[in-house]
Order: sequence, then structure tokens, then C-alpha cells
Amino acid sequence: MSETQEPQPVPADTKNWVAVLDKGCEQCGWQPFEPRETAARLSDAALRWEGVLEGDDVSMRPDPLVWSPVEYACHVRDLLQLLADRVEAILSEDDPEFANYDGDAAAVEQRTWASDPLVVSREIAEATQRAVAELKAVGADDWQRPGHRGDGVSFTLGSLCQFKVHEAEHHLWDVEV
Repeated sequence: MSETQEPQPVPADTKNWVAVLDKGCEQCGWQPFEPRETAARLSDAALRWEGVLEGDDVSMRPDPLVWSPVEYACHVRDLLQLLADRVEAILSEDDPEFANYDGDAAAVEQRTWASDPLVVSREIAEATQRAVAELKAVGADDWQRPGHRGDGVSFTLGSLCQFKVHEAEHHLWDVEV
């Protein structure tokens, strides 16, 4: 597929991924962890993404209805940026409401299939550094601070961090299997 050719949209994912916070993830084997490990796990994932994006054919979809590694990487980059924004909001506001995020719509709007893998790798590293910097401001009592999505799903700072780490690690599993 050429950069100018728009691929068929991937079907919307309707699974309730928040459930992994209670049960872990049957697909990738992810299990809830101590939220204080978030920075280290995100940093590790960023290094793994760098390796993935240095590979051959990372812009090629394995199936017309499955994102390519670079598309998954763009999604992870966006989620890391959201995590940093949301950590900042939770630390500075009382129970902030987060705007809804539609990753499928963002992928189409951003034309993620045409993204330069090396640029995306750099952007993941930068977003990870920002998220890690925001996490340095988290005190022992802050992990239980609340926030919620516009659809009513509530998080604590700790569960939000676990959720975003699952996204980064699960999508590595998607592209490494």
C-alpha cells in the first residue's frame, strides 16, 4: 500500500478493556501490578517499541483489517500523551473529567498508516519521558486520587497508570506475536 492510499478502516474495538484492571488480560497475559512500577514499565515498553519500529515492513498490515506495527505504535504514542495529561490533571484538580478518546477515529484523522516509523519511535520516547516526568510528582497518597472519563468510568491515578501500561504492553504483544 502506498502512503497516499488510505487503507480500509479497522473495525471498532468494542471490548471493555477496563476489565483487565480486575482480572488481567487473557490475551497477552498482563496482570495488574504495583502502580509505582509504572515509570519503569513504560520506559521498558518504549525501548521495545523502538526495536519494533526499526524492523522491516512495519508499515504493512498483516491483514487488511488489522493495524500495522506503525499504526499500533501511533496509538500507543497517543495514549502515552494522554496519560501525561491525565496524571497532570489528577494531581492538580479534584476528580477531573477526561475527554473521550476514540483511537480508531484518531488513527484515520492522523493517517497513522502513512507515519514514518523512526519519527513515531522518537515520539514514543518523548511521550514516555513526559509521562515519567509527570509521575515523579506523584506522592505516596496521590495514587488513590480519582478521575473519570466522560462515559462515567472512574479511575484512581494508580488504576489509570495500570490501564495505560497494559495498552503499551498489550499492543507490543499484538505486533510481536
